[in-house]
Amino acid sequence: MKTILLTGASGRIGRCLRYALRDDYRLVLFNRSLVEDLGPNETLVRGDTTDAAAVEAAARGADVIVDMAGVSDVAPFREKLLPTNILGTYNVFEAARLAGVPRVIYASTHHVVGYYPAGPPLDDDVAYRPSSMYGVTKCFAEATGRLYADKAGLQVICLRIGFFRDRPLEERHLAVWISPGDMARLVRRAVEAPDIHYEIVYGISNNTRRWWDLSRAREVLGYEPQDDAEVYAGELLKDPPSEWFTRIRHIGGSKCDLPFMP
Repeated sequence: MKTILLTGASGRIGRCLRYALRDDYRLVLFNRSLVEDLGPNETLVRGDTTDAAAVEAAARGADVIVDMAGVSDVAPFREKLLPTNILGTYNVFEAARLAGVPRVIYASTHHVVGYYPAGPPLDDDVAYRPSSMYGVTKCFAEATGRLYADKAGLQVICLRIGFFRDRPLEERHLAVWISPGDMARLVRRAVEAPDIHYEIVYGISNNTRRWWDLSRAREVLGYEPQDDAEVYAGELLKDPPSEWFTRIRHIGGSKCDLPFMP
């Protein structure tokens, strides 16, 4: 049974992964706050990814790190994003190197390409066009993962995650939604896929209106999403788009329309 170090275990995606994976893997939950309802294969380690020594200690003995920690929205850069999304991310990759963990699965975001106009599906090779400083921090993380793959020999998979909820909530989500079931399927395949060096794949369901290409995730990971946001289209499109939505022209949605936040 493989051991997974899961950071951000109490977050929305972290909780989903715990319940989906804990029967088949040993989970070391690295989290700042208390995590209750631990299963028999789960161990809690209290800590913060900004603490390099704590991350390294938690990583010892793991086969994979699934890094779901991070500030996941528009926030002040120096106070919020810099410590967790920059320093914390570096600490995770460095902990993997020092502790001999061969694989890191990193929670990136579709906001690294958020300023592209909505349209035909993008592949993983397009240039960065982040929609916010939050997106910029994820560009840093993907580049850091590339360096650790090329220079330190880590196996790195960056998941450009879309909108994760039980269901899409607005019209834009018909393109970018990933269901809890597909999120678990994607991470499970990222844990198990052989012959990985460095990969970027999009984390979305099999949405009819999707803006990203899923072929790479299918080819290298064997990811086969089962859900499609289109089943909610009749409900979400039954009324004319709101004035707010008509202003959205980019993949990143409202984050592209917010005032610049340094």
